[in-house]
Parts: sequence; structure tokens; C-alpha cells
Amino acid sequence: MGPASRRTRVIAAVAQAQTGLAMAAAGVIVASTTADVVLRYGFGKPIHGAYDVVECMLALFVFHGLSAVFLSRSNITIDLVDHFVGLGARRALVRFGDLVQVLALALIAWAMISPAIQAYDYGDRKLELGLPLWVVWVFVFTGIAGTILSAIGALLSPVADAGGAH
Repeated sequence: MGPASRRTRVIAAVAQAQTGLAMAAAGVIVASTTADVVLRYGFGKPIHGAYDVVECMLALFVFHGLSAVFLSRSNITIDLVDHFVGLGARRALVRFGDLVQVLALALIAWAMISPAIQAYDYGDRKLELGLPLWVVWVFVFTGIAGTILSAIGALLSPVADAGGAH
């Protein structure tokens, strides 16, 4: 097993773990929202902190749920020129798209650093739960790091030839 194969397996395992985490977060969102609505309107006893739980799980869901999409190149694509250019140009377009997505994700991660540091420095907390916001930022940064890793994995992987689609 060569280094490229090992790298591919590690990146795929990270993406799979992130997908599992995102699925668990989605389950918590559904369960807590359903329970809160039933208890609130059925019994007049809402769940304290349900809004904060959903908000935190949504951040986890979004940032961890994207990695598999980037790794498998399953992003929404618009093939305006794919039918007019040859296979080499299509491959170049896919590579260019891979590079742009890595750079865009890195820019997003960089832009998140300042608000995360401010949340830590000021001791910001979730309103109902009192959870320090830096904890949420840890999950967001691990999610975006895994997503960037997956985007790099796509950049380093071969481009499929099937009719211009990848």
C-alpha cells in the first residue's frame, strides 16, 4: 500500500466519521425539537435550553456534514462549457474547481478565527444553557478542518472521465 492509498483511506475515514457526527447532530435536532414542541404545546412544559441545543447541533451538522460532499466532488455543478470542450479541458476545469474550493474553505476558516477568539476572550456563553461559545467554535473548527482535508483529498484524487461528469 503506497502513501497515496494510505492518504486516501485516512481522508475517507475522517469524512465518514464527520458524516456520522453530522447525522447524530441531525438526530438530536429532530428529537429535541419534536420533544420541545410536544411538551410545550401539549403540556405547557417546554424544554429549557432546547433552542441552544438545536443551535449548537446545527453548527456541528453544517461544518461536519460537508466533508463527504467535497471529498466525493458531489457539489452542485453547472456544466455550461463541458459539452464544448475536450476531456483535457474538462479535467482542468475540475482541478480548477477543486483548487478554488480549497482556497474558499481556507478563507472561510481564516475569517472565523477573529470571532472565535473574541468569544473566548469575552467569555461569551449560550443564553439558556450557559455553555461557553468557545466549545461550539472547537466543533466548528474541527469540522472545517476536516472539510478542508476532504477538499484537498479531492484535489489530489484522479478525475473521472464519465461524460464530463466527475
